[in-house]
Amino acid sequence: MYVKKMTAQLGLTGFLALAAAFSMPAAQAFGLADIAPAAGASKGSAVDVGSLLTQQKDLMGRFKQSMNNMLTAQSLTLAAGGLKEEADKASAAAANYGQGSVVTKDQLARDTKVSENATKAINDQIKKNSALSAEGQGKLVAAIPHYGAGMYEGTKLPKSFQSWTDSAKSGLSGLKTDPMNASKLTGSLDDVTTVVTNLPNLLGTWSTTSKAFLNYAKSNKVDTKDLASKMGNL
Repeated sequence: MYVKKMTAQLGLTGFLALAAAFSMPAAQAFGLADIAPAAGASKGSAVDVGSLLTQQKDLMGRFKQSMNNMLTAQSLTLAAGGLKEEADKASAAAANYGQGSVVTKDQLARDTKVSENATKAINDQIKKNSALSAEGQGKLVAAIPHYGAGMYEGTKLPKSFQSWTDSAKSGLSGLKTDPMNASKLTGSLDDVTTVVTNLPNLLGTWSTTSKAFLNYAKSNKVDTKDLASKMGNL
């Protein structure tokens, strides 16, 4: 419930507005089309573009870490049930984010699908109600910290991206006489655009798969009290 409520509360100032804005070219979305170098204008600016770019890099790093944790968690859960092929797909996707690979639209669309398919497979395993071996139970135990870390950071990402976007927009409004730095800022937006437009769907998938995991673990007598308490209002 918390994930859905949080996304809804952002309303038109949140993901829906961002998705609409980011569907345009970055310069247009941020009003850069109106920015033109003023004749004889000073190149100096009070906007700390370097700080904004550093914050953006940190934000993308947090997203990649969340993806790595959630896909790793799903891989371990799938492996616990003997679904090796599905587990390998999730593990390979997780490795890309663990290595800090650049996030592209095609990559994120593919990996979102991998996560969705993993969720479905985990739910199918639950329906079978088959008892896991000690080795399988051990894999569920190993998955717990990854679910916890992925969801903890993941649920903070929407507001963090919103805050950065607001700062970037404000920064661009102060760079009308500094098109070079304005260009640096808009040039960093592609990754943000890709994540922002996919994050609502990902958070929904992560919430669903985490709840499925809790049920799966409970049915196999695996202690998930710490994770359950962290996810109590999701």
